[in-house]
Amino acid sequence: MIYKAPFYAMQKAVYAALSQSSIDLQWYDSAVPIEEIAELHKNQAEFAYGIMGTQDADCDTNKDTAFWNASIRLDVYSNYKGKKVVTKTLEALLNYFCSEGYYNLQEVFAGEGFALTSLSIGSLVVNAPMYSDIGVWQSGGTRLTFKLTQMKEE
Repeated sequence: MIYKAPFYAMQKAVYAALSQSSIDLQWYDSAVPIEEIAELHKNQAEFAYGIMGTQDADCDTNKDTAFWNASIRLDVYSNYKGKKVVTKTLEALLNYFCSEGYYNLQEVFAGEGFALTSLSIGSLVVNAPMYSDIGVWQSGGTRLTFKLTQMKEE
């Protein structure tokens, strides 16, 4: 068996699932510079966005199969003065991935050669506000952890 790390599949599945959700938030890869994100939202007095951040994966294997515990960090940022936007977004992510979002993830993972066997939504975190020259920023996040089985390639 040739082992396939799930990083690309995980980001693709999460992005596809979030794109199909009713959560009104633009998601960016962590490689997108903050200046580019700010430019895209420059005409909005208040805005929020999400970052798909760090990923990790651990593999349990035998000669026939690979079992993966893989996770991705989702961070939410808002220039709204209070925590409301961040807390409501985290709650929406929790509810979405515990319902139809799970099935959307399954479909994309299968297309990438992985079977999704379970999803754990890690601790939801709301951070202290950040103060800067351009205002007050709120942030928070969570970690999605997937149990995946790598399917055999024919």
